[in-house]
Amino acid sequence: MFYPFSKHFLPYYVGLVFIVFPILGLRYFGYPLWTLPITLLFLIAYLALIHLKQGYGKVREILWLYVLLYITYMSCFINGNMMWFFFYPSNLLVWKFDNSWRSYRGISLLIMIGLVSIFGILSTNSVADKIAIMLILLFILGMTVFMVQTREEDRLKNQLYQKSQENSILITENERNRIGRDLHDTLGHTFAMMTLKTELALKQLDKENLTAVQKELEGLHHISKNSMKDVRQLINNLKYRTVTEELETIGDMFALANIEFQIEKTIHTDQLSPVIQSSINMILRELTTNIIKHAKARTCHIKLEGTKEIVIEVTDDGQGFPALTGHELHSIKERLHLVKGRVEILSSQNPTRIRMTLEEGEKS
Repeated sequence: MFYPFSKHFLPYYVGLVFIVFPILGLRYFGYPLWTLPITLLFLIAYLALIHLKQGYGKVREILWLYVLLYITYMSCFINGNMMWFFFYPSNLLVWKFDNSWRSYRGISLLIMIGLVSIFGILSTNSVADKIAIMLILLFILGMTVFMVQTREEDRLKNQLYQKSQENSILITENERNRIGRDLHDTLGHTFAMMTLKTELALKQLDKENLTAVQKELEGLHHISKNSMKDVRQLINNLKYRTVTEELETIGDMFALANIEFQIEKTIHTDQLSPVIQSSINMILRELTTNIIKHAKARTCHIKLEGTKEIVIEVTDDGQGFPALTGHELHSIKERLHLVKGRVEILSSQNPTRIRMTLEEGEKS
């Protein structure tokens, strides 16, 4: 019926420190003694909403209404400062239930906030108190709106990441199928001819017709040489994604994530070897995915330069690295190690700047 406690629930528990105020109010602010049991019931209802499993819809509705009614009653008839407790249901609305304002919970929360604001304004003659009531409730509403926007941005970034992964899988699968067809068309006929030539040579050898055997072996040698040329051509013609194409895709992803993107490129990436271009693509893809999904950045700048060495700098205004442990970017370090490259974190925050260096520069 209930989920056990886990660190996933910890953010909901942090705010419970404020539950001491209605309890201490019994001693220091003259709260009626009967407010203690309804406060404890509020605490139980709040915890139940956090831990209750799916499938208990009516129970959830009752608990949700009790939480709202408790805050509304305490704010109107016991202490106006209890209206701050509306952050409890607003937090649950956004992060626990993933609801919008147009949902049952969103509408009921707005109604209760409206009732408290009307009651508070009508029950006091002080202009300062009226302004304070409006500011507090507007702050709670603004905080909830901000949390909803943050949740939607996170959802969009996760969708972008998922779409990027699906596209990568689709591209890989299509390329694998194309390579398979090319190999079948190129080598299937060749191996059939080589098998036939070998069988003919063996038959002529049984007849001790060495001249015919030599002729078949020469034909076999010719087919082998031609097939090696075909395989080399096939390998050379394998489609790989260029850096220019990757940067265009990155630009599209940043545009969807509302991240301002700038490119500064003083290197002719088309002149780089396929191996280097592929390495650059994978590195840029991983960095930009991290920026979109985790950094909460608004701007990103990518610079590519160099001749003897390729230097890539990626800068963003996101939250960066809270502390450097030496284990950051380990997968990028592994990729760079394969092409004799290195990575440096020039700035961990404000802004975050990462520099990567690859030894192979432009082809002459």
